[in-house]
Amino acid sequence: MEYLKLTPELVNDWKNALSASEPYVFKRVMDSMNQSQLESKLWIIQELIKLDIKPKRVAMLAGWFAQYTVPLLYDNFESIVRIENFEIDRDVKKISYKFNKRYKEEGYTIKIKNVMFDKIQPKGNGQEDMDTIINCSCEHMYPMWKFKELNLTPIPRIQKNPLYILQSSNDNQHEDHINCVDSEEELIFQSRIEHVMYSGSKILANKSTRFMVIGK
Repeated sequence: MEYLKLTPELVNDWKNALSASEPYVFKRVMDSMNQSQLESKLWIIQELIKLDIKPKRVAMLAGWFAQYTVPLLYDNFESIVRIENFEIDRDVKKISYKFNKRYKEEGYTIKIKNVMFDKIQPKGNGQEDMDTIINCSCEHMYPMWKFKELNLTPIPRIQKNPLYILQSSNDNQHEDHINCVDSEEELIFQSRIEHVMYSGSKILANKSTRFMVIGK
């Protein structure tokens, strides 16, 4: 998978999203649309296809505006039933819904939540709970084992053994990058993933090295 499916409808949704972006949030929107952001999201799709994984109910942790991840998942996997974006930034919600207007009608939702301190509460229960957890922002938060422990009790809202797709970075020049890693092995250790289905690294356009791990 080397591209984002650009359709007239997608272009129109993005135009409306950019038009609705207030000046104080516009720079964040632009930062979310750079080359490296798309490279890292395409990487996820490429490896899922190679592994023949078909996600159904996806929880995105700190998914930001999700204008790349959501269409890539919906357009490449007919198995997708629902995507929920758990994001701490309240400014994201309105703009992300505009970016992903078509997918909102198919089940894309956003919940404002700090996933390091609050349990995620996706819709449904039992077999309808989330089977896939995507976190492309691990460098911005505590190690993922904390998230896993937080959501184990008292009532699981994700499947007992979901698929984790995690990305982190060695780019420690930013104040909000509080938990960078130097290798995919370190990311595996932090997340306590026992069944590693994929691990690797990629140098992005911004010259930072990105690490990704897929597993359970």
